[in-house]
Amino acid sequence: MPNLTAGIPALANQGMTAKGNDAQPGNRARPEGMTAPDSYLTNPDKVAAMLDSLSVGKVVELGTSYGGRPIRAVGYGAFEPIDRRSTHSAAYMAGQPEAFFGKREKRVLLISSAVHGAEIESIAGVMNLISILERGSDLDGVEWPGIAGGARRLRIVIVPIANPDGRARVPSDDQLGWSADETQRYRHGADAAGTPLEWRPACFVPHPQILAERSVLGGYFNDAGVNPSQGMFLARDISPEAHLLADLAYAETADCYLELHSCGAGPLFLNGWGFVPAEMTAHQHYIDGAWRMKMRQRGLPAPDGIRKPLARKAMGLIGYVYHKAGSLPLLFEGGAGRRYSGENVHRQIVDTYLTLFETLIEIGVRDGYRPAL
Repeated sequence: MPNLTAGIPALANQGMTAKGNDAQPGNRARPEGMTAPDSYLTNPDKVAAMLDSLSVGKVVELGTSYGGRPIRAVGYGAFEPIDRRSTHSAAYMAGQPEAFFGKREKRVLLISSAVHGAEIESIAGVMNLISILERGSDLDGVEWPGIAGGARRLRIVIVPIANPDGRARVPSDDQLGWSADETQRYRHGADAAGTPLEWRPACFVPHPQILAERSVLGGYFNDAGVNPSQGMFLARDISPEAHLLADLAYAETADCYLELHSCGAGPLFLNGWGFVPAEMTAHQHYIDGAWRMKMRQRGLPAPDGIRKPLARKAMGLIGYVYHKAGSLPLLFEGGAGRRYSGENVHRQIVDTYLTLFETLIEIGVRDGYRPAL
């Protein structure tokens, strides 16, 4: 398989200073009349324009969605090819995992955002991360030295909009203004009679969606009605998004694959997926705990306990990526807004994602993402 992002240049040194944070915790929705700042960047056209303007990161087109829209990735840090002599599974069966993983200098962190196109706040998170990796500060000009400095010791690859079909179907750039009805319609769609659909089972059965049975096709899906987080077992021609992400993880031999979602109960991690080894689950919990500690220190909302997936006997995209690429699988549910309060909810949401990225970068540099071979 060809390397999809070969030749991406290393991140240049940046000048950095300390970062401040004035976010406050809470459980209310945003105050009436609050509008999203320009730094809360979720609009697909503006995302494309920013990617076109980058000078440090290398932007590549991985392929196109079912609807023909480009799926782009940006990488920081030099690509290191691996002399791979086996598949992931076969290498472990032989007791020689190094035959798959090979050797290289830097660990690789792969991040995908908006796998479900209406979960748009994660786009704002990764675009602020890209700003830091480009110039040392986020889109508000806040400097994050832990991210900028640590990133130089990793390779980081980001897919800002993994499901551009679903994102294009959402006529809004700010989820904080959505009513409950709009949230359901934008995310999950509506049946033939116009009744908004709940997340479960409608987002999973039927799969793909039967388009004639939907008056509104929610942003969860690509234009073929495929939910990409379950699309890897469908043919590539109707589910290119899932296959392109898995291909990218394989080509990069990503040490960690972080898949960004969002839900009303977030922010939180979902840990303990089926068909993932116990040592990987233990590392998920370790990262989860480190992130929650940082969140509390910064006055941001964090869950009190561990959250597990509802269907642990099923394999989603992150589990599939583990078996194909050996990546530590992480699924993060960002907060759609209800667990935040105050006059700066958009800023708090962005800070939540940047705290997540900072935590992951620190752990990647210090401890790595996978158990020792």
